[in-house]
Amino acid sequence: MLQKISLRFDPVEDRLVLRLTVKTSAGPVDHWLLLTRRLCVGWRRDLQAMVDMSAALPERMDRAAKAAVSSAHHQALASQVPTRTEAAEPVVEQPAERPPMLVTKIECGRRRGDGRWVLNFELRDGPPLTMVVADPTLHALVDAVSRRVAAAGWNLPPIASERAPVNPHPAAPLH
Repeated sequence: MLQKISLRFDPVEDRLVLRLTVKTSAGPVDHWLLLTRRLCVGWRRDLQAMVDMSAALPERMDRAAKAAVSSAHHQALASQVPTRTEAAEPVVEQPAERPPMLVTKIECGRRRGDGRWVLNFELRDGPPLTMVVADPTLHALVDAVSRRVAAAGWNLPPIASERAPVNPHPAAPLH
């Protein structure tokens, strides 16, 4: 069972470091993953698609209204998960048993049975690692990734959940 997610930017490695703490019968187990800039470009698009799907918007809704509703839904769910933001700095704590694993591919989807979100991390030197999360955790993860990408200064194109909500009915200008 997933117990904790930590996400930091390591400026020395120029990578995001994702730490997944999983609760097991023997105690907590940490999985340290390295995410490159190139990998984050595609992953952020997948995360945005998952955010949009979680809002369950009707197909015939216009684009601006969809963006506004999806953004409001995202903010509401992300705020339900307690988060803590730390300053960007090199990762000083390292895993005792093995170094962080480089992620080569991330596949995202939704389970049909319970509607929870699945993120499968393929690793360069190890078996894949799968994370299953509920809506609030997904939205908190999207926020954390957005904050860390901003801290990295990678200048990646913004995804919809990072933009200000669009008002589909702007107020009439004052005369």
